[in-house]
Amino acid sequence: MKRNLKNIYYNFDEGHYGLKVVFDLDEVCLLFDSISFIYVDASVFDEWKHWDKLEYKELEKNTIHITEIKEDELTSYFVKLSNMDIFYIYQQIELEDSWYQNFILVSPKEDNYNEVVEHMEEDWVETVVPEYRSR
Repeated sequence: MKRNLKNIYYNFDEGHYGLKVVFDLDEVCLLFDSISFIYVDASVFDEWKHWDKLEYKELEKNTIHITEIKEDELTSYFVKLSNMDIFYIYQQIELEDSWYQNFILVSPKEDNYNEVVEHMEEDWVETVVPEYRSR
């Protein structure tokens, strides 16, 4: 499935985990709901329109699409884009026992890019959305 990525919206809910992300694709949205990815119809699920929009200049080209989505045992998620950037969702611990999720967008020119790629390519990291298997 090759759909252009228009925008990325995110929201941090209260409590453990709580990160929600919407990848606004052509005619459909891919929702990350803290633990999984599901497709949603934008006309039915529109709460994301009030979330924060990720500032990402590459989307202005209107040629970026998702090429692969992987998961590391419900702790890390990797959304690889056609320009080789990776939207990396990870867990952090805050204080004694409070876990939460955060994300970064890394590109090949950044220092931590190779570290993220190595983690993403580990044997136990699985593809979680079948149509985004590595091509």
